[in-house]
Amino acid sequence: MRVCIVYDTKGGSTERVARAMAKAVGGIAKVGVFGVTENPDVERYDLIVIGAPVYYERPLPEVKEFLLSKNGLEEKAIAVFILCIADKFGKLGKKYTERRYLRMMTEHIRGRIIAVRVFDGWILREDPKTIGEAENWIKRVLDAFKSGEELGIEHPEGE
Repeated sequence: MRVCIVYDTKGGSTERVARAMAKAVGGIAKVGVFGVTENPDVERYDLIVIGAPVYYERPLPEVKEFLLSKNGLEEKAIAVFILCIADKFGKLGKKYTERRYLRMMTEHIRGRIIAVRVFDGWILREDPKTIGEAENWIKRVLDAFKSGEELGIEHPEGE
């Protein structure tokens, strides 16, 4: 299986999460990790994982540009993740994040979305809990892809 993890980042946290995911499944699949500006050849991959941080009330715009340039990843299996601190504002923040930011990430996708996840972002110091959750999530995504299932929106572990 070939997995392409594509991300955009501003402060480095999304790249760190993407690379942690790649390392977590490197023994299970062939994984390529790319920034959206690297314009990876996604046709070579079976599963596309795309992620972005949220800044100023939206995922970084280069992700949308990437999706549009790739025809919405039509006919691909896709997993989507965002890093956001809005979850720290309780249940209302979580609902807002899922409704607004995830929609902004998925509205230009024309492929089959098999998994979606919001991870807690960080500003000053890397969050090891987020890294661990990302490593576990990507393993579940691969299992779902192999079995033809869909995970839908997952919530942080313990919720």
